[in-house]
Amino acid sequence: MTDVLADLAPHFFQVAYVVPEIASAEDWFQRTLGVRGFTRLADIHLAAGCEYRGQPSDCLLHLSLGWLGDTQVELIESVRGESIYTEHLRDRGPGLHHVAFLVPDFDAVLEGMARGQIPLASRGALGPGMRFAYFDCQGPGFSLVEILDFDRATRDFMSTLRERAREAS
Repeated sequence: MTDVLADLAPHFFQVAYVVPEIASAEDWFQRTLGVRGFTRLADIHLAAGCEYRGQPSDCLLHLSLGWLGDTQVELIESVRGESIYTEHLRDRGPGLHHVAFLVPDFDAVLEGMARGQIPLASRGALGPGMRFAYFDCQGPGFSLVEILDFDRATRDFMSTLRERAREAS
């Protein structure tokens, strides 16, 4: 398992937290850690084509994306529906949820994780521009691992957000 995960290291992109409420979390991350440029994405619906623990997903989220240098900081507020986010809140409370890697070959990494017998917790797509998969690497003190695949437009959008955060510093 460790070889598969170690190969992800060069593609580190994001650290994400499940929070009870986005606005106060943004304020804390800005004041305490210096995270800049939060952009809110409300009412993200994970449904058609998305899975949670092998079953169809139907949940609603609010997201906020900020930047700490070149690392994206994602804040996730679960609004409704059972998901890996509500599971985390129920079992562990608010806090670190996952680290994410923007990989160059999503399908190959997905297959490698399966060969490494790393359990798939959730997967899906947001529109045509983004695919995601979460793997259950949890144990005492560990988080989920997410792999991401962005099309050119989504990569450009993320770059624009990062540049705006730099200008706001």
